[in-house]
Parts: sequence; C-alpha cells; structure tokens
Amino acid sequence: MKSYGTLHTLRKLYAGQTLCRILMNTALANETIRGRAVDIGGGRSPDYFSYLQSEDGATIEVSDLSLGSIDFEKDSLPQTSGTVDTVLMCNILEHIYHYAHILSEARRILRPNGMIIGFVPFWVGYHPDPHDYFRYTHEALSKMLAEAGFEYVEITHIGGGPFVANFNTIVLSLPRVLRPVLYIPYILLDRFFLFLRPRSTVRFPLGYIFTAKAS
Repeated sequence: MKSYGTLHTLRKLYAGQTLCRILMNTALANETIRGRAVDIGGGRSPDYFSYLQSEDGATIEVSDLSLGSIDFEKDSLPQTSGTVDTVLMCNILEHIYHYAHILSEARRILRPNGMIIGFVPFWVGYHPDPHDYFRYTHEALSKMLAEAGFEYVEITHIGGGPFVANFNTIVLSLPRVLRPVLYIPYILLDRFFLFLRPRSTVRFPLGYIFTAKAS
C-alpha cells in the first residue's frame, strides 16, 4: 500500500484541493475493491479511484446523474439484484434527501457479504450539487447502514482538532501560494491542542469513512 505524507498534502493543497478531500483520498488508500464494483454519484472518473487498492480482475462501473437520467432520490439502480461485489458511495449521501432509498438500492445490488465503501463530509461548508441536505454523525451512519440491511459496520473519522477544522473551512478562500504555507502552523497548533486534550479529536471530524457488509 502506498503511503502519503506531508509533502503530498502540501502539493494537493497548492493544486486546489481541500484538506477534507486530501484526507479522504489518503484514507481510502486503506480500502480494497473486489470483483464487480459500482461507484454511485462520484462522477465520470473521480480522483479517489487512483487511491483505492483493487484485487486482480476488479472492475468499476459508474452510475451518476451526469451520465444519464437516473434520479438517486427515487429510481432503481440499473444493476441486477445480487450481482455486485463492491459499492462505492463517496460524497453523495449528503446530497440525497431520501437517503434510505439509495442505501437500500446499494444493498439490493450487492451479493451477500458484498462490501459498501463510502465517505461523508461533516465539518465542511454548504456545497449544493445540486442540493446539500445533511451532515451525518458516526451514530447516524451506523443506524442508517444497519436499517438498510448492512452489518459489520466500521466508521473512521478523518481530521484532527479545531485548528485543522478551521483550516479546512478557510483554505479555498486563501491565495493558492498561501495554502501550503499556512497549513504548517495550523497543523502544529492542532497537534499541540490535541496533546493537551486528546479526547477532542472526535469532536471535530472533517468527515467519515464507512464500510459495511451486505447481510
């Protein structure tokens, strides 16, 4: 598995990504695509594809509003029930008002013991695409996935303390050249804060990686 350090973060900040996006991508490098995979709502070719690990023979199909007339709020996914091994759902649930429907559809197309891998942002600004409805806590995600028919739910927060959360909020408002420069003092202040209050890390999540198996 490839590792990503501070230099990678600085390069991506300069390139125009938010810290939340960078940390999401590097966290997804711990996850593996198996068999037939379907990405729901990520666009034509999202950058996180290049971070995910994949087993030999794994393939990814894309299902997105921009590529057809499917409405994730009410339509059925085009895949046949029980024919998919991995479902990817990154940065999509917060944009779907009827989230239970799309989670149910993800469960429907998965084989037994198939895996869902996803991400939802939390400490981020309003970003309609075309709508922005929700921010989910880890408690909400656990209940939502269980109610949709998933088990062995694992949820991991990304981010740090309040300084990291604040930096992520303002980063795109900064001139590009200042983004990597200011990241260093922000991250140092954040680490010092968490050294003094280590339990505070769960209070300022930039978002959550979640995985679960179809029951």
